[in-house]
Amino acid sequence: MDIYQIICIILGVTVLLQFGLFAFVYKRYLKAQRALHNREVDNIKIKNGIRYTTDEAILTQDGDVKVSLTQRDIVLQQSTTYIANKDSNLKPGKYAVLSTHDGMETFNIRIGEYVREYKHGDSIVLGEGEKITPVSSPIILR
Repeated sequence: MDIYQIICIILGVTVLLQFGLFAFVYKRYLKAQRALHNREVDNIKIKNGIRYTTDEAILTQDGDVKVSLTQRDIVLQQSTTYIANKDSNLKPGKYAVLSTHDGMETFNIRIGEYVREYKHGDSIVLGEGEKITPVSSPIILR
């Protein structure tokens, strides 16, 4: 065997090893992609392009903030003033105030004239004609 044949054998083995490594990595990638696409979340409805959950729990089993949106929820945008009114989407009554961010447990809300810090899950009561403005971040009223 001359030097040319030895180099060809070494290159052939190297190419086969690289192909095997590529096939292994690609197979794991496809498996991970299938796992992401096959992951199903229970109790999800899609209406008008918005995902809603029927589970109204505001904390996970571990006690962490759980951000979910149900059909009865009202999302209030930051720095926008809303008025509780019988004829509007925001009706007078008692609401649970929820964070729109997973990691944020406290946020500021102006109700009437005063700004106060609220925690995820705190309750508020809005009277007829009362103004509410999320100051630090968007919020969900449930």
